[in-house]
Amino acid sequence: MAFIYSVICSFKYEVHEICKNRLYRTSLLLLPFVTLLFFATIFYSGSIEKLPIVVIDNDHSQTSRKLLGMISATRSIEIWGYTNSVAEAEALLRRGDVYAILLIPEEFESSIYGSTSTHLECYISGTNLSASGVIESALQNTVRTFAAGVSISKLETKGIRRHDAMREVMPINTLTHTISNPYMNYGYYLAPIFMFMSLAIFTTLLTVYAVGRELYYSSARRWLATCGGRGVAATIGKLLPTTIVMILYSQLILFILFVVMGMECSGSYVTLTVGSILFIVAYQSVALFIVALSSNMRLALSLGGGYAVMAFTFSGITFPTMAMFDIARWLSVLFPLSWFSDIFVDQAMRGAPPQYSLLPLAYLASFVVLPIAASRRLRGILLIPKCWHRD
Repeated sequence: MAFIYSVICSFKYEVHEICKNRLYRTSLLLLPFVTLLFFATIFYSGSIEKLPIVVIDNDHSQTSRKLLGMISATRSIEIWGYTNSVAEAEALLRRGDVYAILLIPEEFESSIYGSTSTHLECYISGTNLSASGVIESALQNTVRTFAAGVSISKLETKGIRRHDAMREVMPINTLTHTISNPYMNYGYYLAPIFMFMSLAIFTTLLTVYAVGRELYYSSARRWLATCGGRGVAATIGKLLPTTIVMILYSQLILFILFVVMGMECSGSYVTLTVGSILFIVAYQSVALFIVALSSNMRLALSLGGGYAVMAFTFSGITFPTMAMFDIARWLSVLFPLSWFSDIFVDQAMRGAPPQYSLLPLAYLASFVVLPIAASRRLRGILLIPKCWHRD
């Protein structure tokens, strides 16, 4: 009972500090909400649409206009404009006004319906891999469909039935079944990781600040005195407000994803919730470990912020972890976000049984060992005056 009473006393102490400190209060209650709203707004549409391209049509034929009509009908591409000058089109591409240049050569129509082959030239900017990949895929699919239609029409003029002509043109069909994210929705793919990464950043920095400020403002003894000198109870009670608020924000993220954005939770919501709680506790554990090692609030804030941001690089979302060098794969296990992303993909997207997430959950729980290992040093620096108010 004495332990629980000390935790409650420390909790009340921290709530009082949050209420009287506007920066602390804003960082805990307002900034995470604004950040989540920002990411939800960005990824709400779910797909990349209306990427501008410029067209140089040197043929000006009915066939070229039909092809351009099919291209402009795709959701991914928007024909920004037409020009007859290669230099002007190149200038637009270099300025970033368009993402690609499509060049239709002269005698395009006559080559198609004649005995010679023809080609289209497309110059795509590689500065944005997502945009360039979408444009390339959309153009290839459209041109392939258009070419198949032309071939079928030419065979029909020879008296071949349409069904037989289609088999002649496309003897092999590829049936692609996309699982986990069948809509190819960028919002389902990127929004969760960006949101939980921002949660990791706020959790780490707020935990560092909550404990580090007691060193910076030389108030550690006053804080411990409110809890009867029980260091573990004092630490738990101090971090509890941040833990509760961040857990609520994790539930808000899941609400945005599954209700507002329409993403389906194919697996266990309970497992996902447990994973999000362990995810928050893991980052708080790392933050406490950093404070204990550095015994300096400013240095700990820098180290904690850098650690939390680096997690996105090793999460395997933008670049697969299995394609990284061995050392990068080994380093990825040091970040809770990597383990939580596995849990999220398994439960929210793949619909895997909960037992498939037991290992990542265990790894997340193992981060609690860090503050336990550094507890003696943490208590020591809280009681040693020379560690206070160090810039």
